[in-house]
Amino acid sequence: MSRDFARDQALETILLALELEPELVPVSGRIAFMHARVHPRLREFGDRLVCHQDFKPQAAALESAGWRCPETLEGKFSLILLLPDRQREETLADMALAFDLLEDDGVLMVGLHNDWGAKRFEKNLAEFAGEVGTLSKHHCRAFWARKTDDLDQEEWREWREMGEFRRVIDDRFWSRPGLFSWDEIDHGSQFLADHLPETIQGRVADLGAAWGFLSDFVMRKYPEVVSLDCFEADRAAVECLRRNLGSIPCRYKAKVHWFDVSEGVRENRYDFIVMNPPFHEGRQPDPLLGAKFIAAAHRALKPEGQLWMVANRHMPYEHLLAEIFRESKLVIQEGGFKVLTGLK
Repeated sequence: MSRDFARDQALETILLALELEPELVPVSGRIAFMHARVHPRLREFGDRLVCHQDFKPQAAALESAGWRCPETLEGKFSLILLLPDRQREETLADMALAFDLLEDDGVLMVGLHNDWGAKRFEKNLAEFAGEVGTLSKHHCRAFWARKTDDLDQEEWREWREMGEFRRVIDDRFWSRPGLFSWDEIDHGSQFLADHLPETIQGRVADLGAAWGFLSDFVMRKYPEVVSLDCFEADRAAVECLRRNLGSIPCRYKAKVHWFDVSEGVRENRYDFIVMNPPFHEGRQPDPLLGAKFIAAAHRALKPEGQLWMVANRHMPYEHLLAEIFRESKLVIQEGGFKVLTGLK
C-alpha cells in the first residue's frame, strides 16, 4: 500500500465525516488543512480554506489547483483538517500545533489509515481532549475533538516539544521526528560515503539530501570542491540542511533548494553528483522513484561528469545506468546495499 493511497483513503473518510456531521463545518470561520492534498470537494470551502504542505510535489499540486499554500499557518481557525504521517512524535506534535491554531470551540479532525495506527492516535486525542467523535470507513478512521478549557495542558506542552528541531547523533546534526532516518545516520548513506572516490572536485550536487549527512561529508572531506547544491523535497529537512551545513568551515557556502528532483534539475552544471535516492512509497518498493533521480542526475551532469549513488541491492538500476551513461559499473555490493556509478 502506497502512502498516497493511504492518505487519499483517509481524506475520503474525513470528507464523509464532514458530510454526515455538517455542524462541524463552520458557517463563516477559517479552515486549515495540514499535510493537505488536492481533492475536488475542497472547493466547497471556497476562499476560507488555507492549505499547508511541506512536501514539494504536493505543495506544487495544491498551488496549481489554485489553493493558498503558505510556508506557515498563521491566525486562528474554526476547523482544522489533519492528514498526519505514521510517525508517532510528528503526529502528536501536529495535533498540538492544530490546537494552538484553533479558535475556542474550534474542531480538529484527523484522518488516518488503520495500518498507520489510527485507533492508537484516536485514543491519544481522547485522553488529551476528552470527548471524541469518530467514523470508520475505507479501512481508515476520522476522529475529531473540540478545543475547550479542559485540554490537558501538560500533555499539550509535551506534544509540542516532540516536533521541535533538535540535535542528534552526539549533537553533531540538527534533525526532527518525521524525517527519514531522523535520529541516526542512514546505513545506505554511510555505505556510499565509505566508498566515494578521492577524486570528487568541482561543482557537486546532492540529490535528495535529507537532513544533510552526505552533504556534510562532501564539504568536510573534499577540498577541491568549489560549490555544493543540495536538493530536497521536504521543507523540514531543508531547514535541517541549512542548520547543519551553514556552520561548516569551507571556502564556499552550500546552496539548499526546496525542490522535487523527479522534475529534473539544471542541465550540464555538475562535475559530480552523489545521492541516496528514495526507493519505496509506503511499504512497497518502487524502482521508478530511483529511476527518476538517475535520469535527473544524467541531465544535470556536465559531459565527463560522474554520478555516485547507493541503492538497496535488489533495486534494478544497472540496466538504466548502462543505457543512458557512457560508462557505468557496480562498484561494490555488500550486505543489503550496492554502490553504483555512471560516467556521462
